[in-house]
Amino acid sequence: MAVPKENSPKTTPEQACDLCGGVNHLLFAEKGRGSSALRTVICRACGLVHTNPRPSEQANADFYHKDYWGQYKSQSVPDEAFFRRRLPKIKPLLQLLRPHLRPGVKVLEVGCGVGALLWSIKSLVGTGTFIGVEPHDGHAKFAREVKGLDVRNALLEEVETSLPRAHFDLVVMNHVLEHTVSPTQTLTTLKQLLRPGGLFAAEVPNIEAPGSRLSHFFHVAHHHNFSPHTLQRLAVKCGFRTRQVSELDGDLPRTRLLGIFENSTPDPDVALHFIRDDADERATALRRYERWYWLTGASLRKKITHWQRQRA
Repeated sequence: MAVPKENSPKTTPEQACDLCGGVNHLLFAEKGRGSSALRTVICRACGLVHTNPRPSEQANADFYHKDYWGQYKSQSVPDEAFFRRRLPKIKPLLQLLRPHLRPGVKVLEVGCGVGALLWSIKSLVGTGTFIGVEPHDGHAKFAREVKGLDVRNALLEEVETSLPRAHFDLVVMNHVLEHTVSPTQTLTTLKQLLRPGGLFAAEVPNIEAPGSRLSHFFHVAHHHNFSPHTLQRLAVKCGFRTRQVSELDGDLPRTRLLGIFENSTPDPDVALHFIRDDADERATALRRYERWYWLTGASLRKKITHWQRQRA
């Protein structure tokens, strides 16, 4: 993987950082998954790792409406077997959300795919409002016609005006926030849809433990890569109070981040004392992780753990 030498960092000002507005970036990599041209940078002001330049909103919409699931899982036309394979993947998140679920709960899932999590929540609590938003035509159709879910075939920004304001008790994004062109815009919209005191739950990959070789981790579908600090800073910036930011195990340790945030006035002490991720330290840590990944045979351990989780 092509990365700059530690003693010769490059900077690029193509687009401002969505998190802090900074324009001074450390260029970390110029290739992504499949050796595709993909420029990954680290903001020198806040440490957010992101793709720069990011696609336009129209290009992003076209990609997720038609191409994403076909490229990612070769499942443009999902079936019941694919749906069943998704259930073990959402089970850990479902268990973590259970304390916030009750009969009558109003839930919105953004980027619900074939509806595995939304269907599981509905099956668990019985009564309530369960709405999904999914841009891919085939997956949204499966969730509606096969699983009987209320799924809107759109990106959030395409359907937000039709959703009730100050209504939902819980909004969930399960490995979706990193796909958005502007996480700030997304969370600002979600805050308007949540009732006062409602919760926003986001699970994202953890840039502090990518869980794969970096040439595979960075890819065109993920525009932003969060650490515990940058995920919390984003939520507080958009008017949420932090309930929880936790590192969770996936196929390897600490590869997932779960943030649960309340639609309430942020704690002023948190907003005033953000811990900034240092760009050079993040770059060094990523290169160290890459070496650890190869030297410890993590790739094989990941396959074994994945197989065990699927069987369970």
